[in-house]
Amino acid sequence: MRDGTSGAVAGFTLLEVLVALVIVALGLMAAFGQVNQSLTAASRLREKTFAHWIAVDQITRLRLLEQLPALGKSSDEIEMARTRWVYRTVVTKADADALRVVEVSVALSDRPDNVLASVTGIVGTPAPPGTVPSGDWPALEPAS
Repeated sequence: MRDGTSGAVAGFTLLEVLVALVIVALGLMAAFGQVNQSLTAASRLREKTFAHWIAVDQITRLRLLEQLPALGKSSDEIEMARTRWVYRTVVTKADADALRVVEVSVALSDRPDNVLASVTGIVGTPAPPGTVPSGDWPALEPAS
């Protein structure tokens, strides 16, 4: 197309088009890098969340037993969210005889050395019936 005043052809040169394409390509690479980083972080957060749930579930399971867990180390596998997990449990004696300290660490079964979550809890024997007060608990006084 000719410019009405000088008769020159208006448009872009091949060099200008190539420079524009390079700029667009660099911007897209940066955008895709950020999207990939976000997806990786979301996946890692999902894994850590499931691992924490598994660890808390194992401590809760031990608390529901009618007896104290045995001292020592153990490990097992479990499936959750269509993924295989391995958890390791370490039970040690607490200062009180009726309590145990339980530490549960969880990792993916294909990467057992990469611990995603570790939870520590206290497990005790249940109180005999009639020794725990029932009914309404006394109201707490607000701190002043």
